[in-house]
Amino acid sequence: MGLNFVRNNTKYFNNYGSIKKDVEEVNNFLNPLRETGYFIGKQDIKLYYEKYVLKDEKGKIVISHGFTEFIEKYEELIYYFLKSGYSVFIMEHRGYGRSGNLGQVDKTQVSVEKFDYYIEDLKKFLDEIVKDTTGNMYLYAHSMGGAIACIFLERYKGYFKRAILSAPMFKINTGKVPYKLAEILSKIQIKLGKGENYIFGQTSFNDKFDLESAATSNEYRYRNYHDKLIANRKLGRGGASFVWLNEAIKATKYLIDEKNVSNIDIPILLFQAGRDTFVDTSAHNRFNKIYKDCNLVRFENGKHELYLENDEILHNYLDKIFYFLEK
Repeated sequence: MGLNFVRNNTKYFNNYGSIKKDVEEVNNFLNPLRETGYFIGKQDIKLYYEKYVLKDEKGKIVISHGFTEFIEKYEELIYYFLKSGYSVFIMEHRGYGRSGNLGQVDKTQVSVEKFDYYIEDLKKFLDEIVKDTTGNMYLYAHSMGGAIACIFLERYKGYFKRAILSAPMFKINTGKVPYKLAEILSKIQIKLGKGENYIFGQTSFNDKFDLESAATSNEYRYRNYHDKLIANRKLGRGGASFVWLNEAIKATKYLIDEKNVSNIDIPILLFQAGRDTFVDTSAHNRFNKIYKDCNLVRFENGKHELYLENDEILHNYLDKIFYFLEK
């Protein structure tokens, strides 16, 4: 953090300074710009958003967050976007953060009736809140937000100029349970009337500090995120329901279909993490093979949340993002 821009084709960041000092700097910079509000999504669900609007913006960046996430987790990235001259708009997807809760077992469970509702919520956010008329709008999406973003791009043209998909959820990593078996189990549980139960092995929100299994290698950034969860426990989310799993599997099959991918008409920068344990990166390779206007960048030593990774990864990651946006 602590940005000092060098305007050339390769480097946009140096002199990051001390992390502790810069976290205060981020807060001081964001707070005066932050505007908050709610809008009504599909099925009359209240959805929370924040926007950071610059007077002389280069363009607008819309952020689509990942599974169990909330806006505060992106404050460092929002800071970078703003410092580079881009206004930022971000909403919390249904069932997350301060948006309408959907968990049936408890308030920390992640569930959704239809994955399509995420896409339609995003469209409504763009139409009613962002309301871009300049043609200089860009999409940044992470993990589950990447699946939402990809389907949106396949269905709706003319909104975005370019898109950045960071470790997108094109296929869920089901761990020790084979992917096909996980799909079958989700269908069986729904037929048995147990679709709103937690996926086997998943539970409600746990506030344990666990860097080893975290999606980032950086202890400070992970601790900062964890502290925010402890400070506002309403933001915490646990595991997902079988309904969510089934909807997510159907959505990822849809988005990786060659016929649907061919509907996208803008350049895409796709980031892949070599140590990702949350999504199956083989689907990234398939997408990259299908879609010719895709630039796939792999960080071999990066974990799933590249935007919160160690500086040697994060700085390179940011350089590639801003070169992609401004070239």
